[in-house]
Amino acid sequence: MNGPRRNTEVLDFFLPTTDAGVAAQFLGLAAISAVALFLTRDLPDARLLVIGLSLLALGVMAIRAIH
Repeated sequence: MNGPRRNTEVLDFFLPTTDAGVAAQFLGLAAISAVALFLTRDLPDARLLVIGLSLLALGVMAIRAIH
């Protein structure tokens, strides 16, 4: 037995190991955040939630980059 099999494609998507992967992940986050902000432009509470979640995701990416 070799142990549990990992799906490396999914793992590489969420935790990229190359600079190009990190850049693509950041651009994807920026695009999704921009669309979410556009969709919630008339709802101040939802817009604040979108901003908070986007900053949280950006902070996690920054901590991973520093570490």
